[in-house]
Amino acid sequence: MNNACKSLVAAFLASAVSLSAAADTVNVTPLGSHDGEFCAMDRALIFEDPNGTRILYDAGRTVAGADDPRLGNIDVVLVSHVHGDHVGDRHIRDVNQGSCGGPEVPEVVLPESNSVNITAAKKAKIVTGSEMPAFFASKLKSVEGNPEDSLLVRFGAERVVGGVVITTVPAVHSNGLSPSFLTGPLAEYLKAAGVGASVGPPTGYVLTFTNGLVVYLSGDTGITAEQKLVVKDHYGASLAVLNIGDTYTTGPEEA
Repeated sequence: MNNACKSLVAAFLASAVSLSAAADTVNVTPLGSHDGEFCAMDRALIFEDPNGTRILYDAGRTVAGADDPRLGNIDVVLVSHVHGDHVGDRHIRDVNQGSCGGPEVPEVVLPESNSVNITAAKKAKIVTGSEMPAFFASKLKSVEGNPEDSLLVRFGAERVVGGVVITTVPAVHSNGLSPSFLTGPLAEYLKAAGVGASVGPPTGYVLTFTNGLVVYLSGDTGITAEQKLVVKDHYGASLAVLNIGDTYTTGPEEA
């Protein structure tokens, strides 16, 4: 991670501290692979509304499964897209294993995912857009969760869970589902062809908390016109969490 990326992450973490410093504010907690760091593979954030509603965003690989003691109660799970580093094809066993740049992620959860396992164990709602809800409903059923806990919210619509208003916004990225998340002949056909299954386009999120704070979660994306017209001008977001990956998503200068 270069200096520009580090400075943006530091700015976000400073914002998180200030948000959690007083009553009636939103607490923001990163769940990374190493204590006191925000490393290259870290994705997961918990947002806690003043009313106690807790939202996990992009569990990825750095939440140590549903039993990770840092999770506590989770009411909502958000997934920006189904790539393994965001939905969680594997995950850490414990924090502080390996290095910040190369954490150890030995727990393989395929063909399920870290996000689905957490949703089922916590009896949370997994709220996604695009064509992802049907996929997550089937996965919840396969781990003896409740398929009805997979909820849809399309672009321009909204869903209120625990008092928090959730909507999806466009992201410009890919969202192919790896055959590793599937079983049977279809998985073998897709793998042999070198393609993934379609679950629709990726998304970002806008969250409006009960204290009026509006947060934009970019997911993996490049620059989009909607970031100004929809996220800023319509929803009035005052805190943005931007994913930076340069070759794979927004670069540091663009961010």
